[in-house]
Amino acid sequence: MIEDGTVAGEGLTYLESFTYFVLAPTVLFVVISFFAYITAKEVRGKKKGKPNSLTNIE
Repeated sequence: MIEDGTVAGEGLTYLESFTYFVLAPTVLFVVISFFAYITAKEVRGKKKGKPNSLTNIE
C-alpha cells in the first residue's frame, strides 16, 4: 500500500540483498562466536581444580 505523496526507491540488487541479509549476519555470528569461545576457553583453563558435586557423581 502506497501512502499519498510517497515514491518508492530502487530495489536492492541480488548482490546487495545477499550481502545485507546472508553474508553480514553470518560474519557477525562467526566473529561473536569466536570471541565467546576464546573468553570461555580462558575461564575453563583456570578452573582445573578438584571436581565439585555438580559435575561429579561420587
